[in-house]
Amino acid sequence: MHDPHGGKGAAGHAAGEEIHLPSPTMAPPIIGVGVTLLSFGILFGIGLIVAGAILMVVGIVIWLVNDAREFEKAGEHGGHH
Repeated sequence: MHDPHGGKGAAGHAAGEEIHLPSPTMAPPIIGVGVTLLSFGILFGIGLIVAGAILMVVGIVIWLVNDAREFEKAGEHGGHH
């Protein structure tokens, strides 16, 4: 029988090739709380705006640092073509 994907599964990965999933991180919930505080700060005062902005930036930095580490780790193992 002819394989229309050329030996690759439905996701486009070769049979037996491991699919990379990112490690779990707390960055998305931290960003979400930061955005929520920022939004409430618009109604209730500058203190919440500042706290929300700080949390949002911290969450983004954590996410970017984790992503950079994952990218380097994948590069060492030949994960990127």
